[in-house]
Amino acid sequence: MSCDALKKKKTVSGITRIQERDTCLALTFLLLLIWFFTRHAELIYAAMAFLLVGMIWSAAMRPLAFLWFGLSNVLGKIMSSVLLSVVYLVIVLPVAALRRLMGKDSLRLRQWRSGSESCFIVREHSYTAEDLKHPY
Repeated sequence: MSCDALKKKKTVSGITRIQERDTCLALTFLLLLIWFFTRHAELIYAAMAFLLVGMIWSAAMRPLAFLWFGLSNVLGKIMSSVLLSVVYLVIVLPVAALRRLMGKDSLRLRQWRSGSESCFIVREHSYTAEDLKHPY
């Protein structure tokens, strides 16, 4: 089995070796970041221990990786819904309300409801070479 295949091979918990190493590096960085603001020397030793264990035996990080990636999946599902809701409420809804107040009807719904004729715009245009040079 090649080295790349081993890296991508999922373990029983569904965590790959790369994810185990990424978890080790993320926790090391987190400890160093906390040390930067608190200046507790124990955090440096803990960060070095995490890094050493992650380099020698990355499978030891599997339970932490399982929690770390599980939390990220849950947060990803929640935050995508929150972010899309905020974009809809802040951008789409006010623009739609403003267009309705201004009387805009881009979909030509009033024309479609009022009659039985088609609402399609007939475009009978002969294209020339100039149209292809300057399409916009």
